[in-house]
Amino acid sequence: MKKSTELLDRIRKTIARYHMIGPGDKVIAAVSGGADSVCLVHVLYRLSRELDLQLVVAHFDHGWRPGEDESETELVRSLALSLGLPFELAKSPSHMKKGLLSLEESARNERYGFLERVREKHLANRIALGHHLHDQAETFLMRLLRGSGVSGLAAIPPTRDNIIRPLIEVTRHEIELYVKERELCFAVDSSNLNIDLFRNRIRLELVPLLLQYQPRLVEHLGEMTSTLREESEFLDSLSAEWIGKEAGPVSNKKISIPLQPFLALPAVLRKKIIRKILATLRGSVRRIGRKHIHAVDELAKSTQPQGRLNLPERLIVKRTYDLLHFINQDEGMAKGFRYCLDGPGTFFIQEIGKSLSLSVRDKEEDWSPPASPWTADLDSEKTRFPLVIRSFRPGDRFIPLGMKGHKKLKDFFVDLKMPIEVRRTTPILLQQETPVWVGGCRIDERFKVTPSTRTILEASLT
Repeated sequence: MKKSTELLDRIRKTIARYHMIGPGDKVIAAVSGGADSVCLVHVLYRLSRELDLQLVVAHFDHGWRPGEDESETELVRSLALSLGLPFELAKSPSHMKKGLLSLEESARNERYGFLERVREKHLANRIALGHHLHDQAETFLMRLLRGSGVSGLAAIPPTRDNIIRPLIEVTRHEIELYVKERELCFAVDSSNLNIDLFRNRIRLELVPLLLQYQPRLVEHLGEMTSTLREESEFLDSLSAEWIGKEAGPVSNKKISIPLQPFLALPAVLRKKIIRKILATLRGSVRRIGRKHIHAVDELAKSTQPQGRLNLPERLIVKRTYDLLHFINQDEGMAKGFRYCLDGPGTFFIQEIGKSLSLSVRDKEEDWSPPASPWTADLDSEKTRFPLVIRSFRPGDRFIPLGMKGHKKLKDFFVDLKMPIEVRRTTPILLQQETPVWVGGCRIDERFKVTPSTRTILEASLT
């Protein structure tokens, strides 16, 4: 059991390094039935008492392989039962999706949607996926061959929002040794041998070829993606700082930036700012490629005083003399609002005509809660950036100050006898989709100022 003990230690360090799990967290483990996901849930189960975490097993049946799918479902169900863990199952209503999405992308969206619903149902903090170091290397090579930039080559992040990947620093071989030593049953997905799929050709043909030149290829690519991710995150922070300082009111419908200071920036930072603005408007820029970013940059540098670009995802970029306007045409976005907040400052919420101010200060010895309901003091060490301010969504839950259990925001508003039209314009401050403060009403119990609080994040709406 020496190898499995070593693997456990490495995963423990990965979890700590990236702050994946905190005491008392509830984690949804996505288990397909393959060796990697079986290893994932077994390792988390072994660490559950040490890390004070609760586990739920979730399995999504895409319905692609009649016979195989059913046996994988029963395998995962049996594994959850043997570990005494709750089990959640969903089946795809139809794997033949039509429209702009590919079969793989449609399946991915269905799977992630299911996992998020399970997370909300169980009031869980995290969703754990079984991606490992070989997945990281394969993703890097795929994106390299497709011409991705630095952000794309950074490949699979260890954490993102509610998603964690505890196995991201261990190899496929180490995982296979672990399940063998522990005599764990797992399924072999026959579709992984289909070389018509690009990722499979990378795994089965390109990676073995490159390993002949560099036996430590996978480890080296893992180190490279980590370095690229650090550089990308640094540029992200610089771009967010610039947008906060120079851009006009930031909303999910329109963002305008002045051209003179923009064009004075290095090209690499300009392109990062363009991508970040488009992501703020649309939430996802998966269909925005390097050629689109380059076209926007060329429009900004053009000697023509006016111009227009139509981009994927119903996005428009217009130049009018000394301003560059980024516009989201998706009318569905106008029903609510959502702004990403990367640090302290003042942010105008155009849809409701209010400004949100965030500032950090040392806690006073004679501190007392703010008298105004439009100001909230929060423990800044618990309330970490980036934050989000958005409108209310069905299913939102929080622990109102002074209470122990979760409460649906809808029920909270009903108790306050708040009219529906007021609920729609009530701003919700969130950390990783967990409500921190219901603006003008109440903060969440978990983020309150306590005797041990050292610094305070003050939030105010005017």
